Amino acid sequence: MEQIYKYRSFSASIASGYKLFRSNIRTILAKSWIEALAMGITFGLLLVGCYKASALGICLAAVAFVVALVFWIERLFVLIDGGTLKDKLWRAAVTTVVGVLFLALPLIGAPLINVMMEIMLEEHPKPLKALATGFKHWGYLFLMLLMSGMIMAILIAVICIPLNISIYGLIVDHIGTVAGDPSGLPYTFPIILFFVGTLTMFVMVFVQIWQTYAIAYSHGAILTRDNRK
Repeated sequence: MEQIYKYRSFSASIASGYKLFRSNIRTILAKSWIEALAMGITFGLLLVGCYKASALGICLAAVAFVVALVFWIERLFVLIDGGTLKDKLWRAAVTTVVGVLFLALPLIGAPLINVMMEIMLEEHPKPLKALATGFKHWGYLFLMLLMSGMIMAILIAVICIPLNISIYGLIVDHIGTVAGDPSGLPYTFPIILFFVGTLTMFVMVFVQIWQTYAIAYSHGAILTRDNRK
């Protein structure tokens, strides 16, 4: 935990996040595979719900996915600095809400990343102060998110190739059926879609861990720099 609170450039934060992930990958896999699998399964169910055009199925799978996401965030930060399940769980729930706001405002909302780390890492979080600090260091956070996001985009593009092929096949088949042609998809396609989606999300959440750690390092770097002043 202490190593987070050290001033680093945004590129050094990215490198440190990757090194932390690489050096602890076996421990991370062993202690968080259940939460990652839950995210994968719920995502697979969400895809099947979309394929079946079932509003109820989509809603239930989406809720289950969000719950799985909260538990995943909780587990990820327990691995960083410990803490009790009860404490990290409510923090993860609040962080998920803030994360939705960030996704809605990815550029302007870059300081929200600092708020999320404040909630998850600090013993007595001060979200409003963290938001003000985030705006103060907006350039630092933006560059860190831009660089790490570009790397993640490349990794995700590779990881999602099987899923993209499946979805492309589904779209082409749907266009054909709308035009009056019979469906060319096998009856086992929902099962294939489920397993492809589950595996894709399972791998994706693990690959993304290094970026989360990089963001944690950037939060520590910002606090360290402000404390020195």
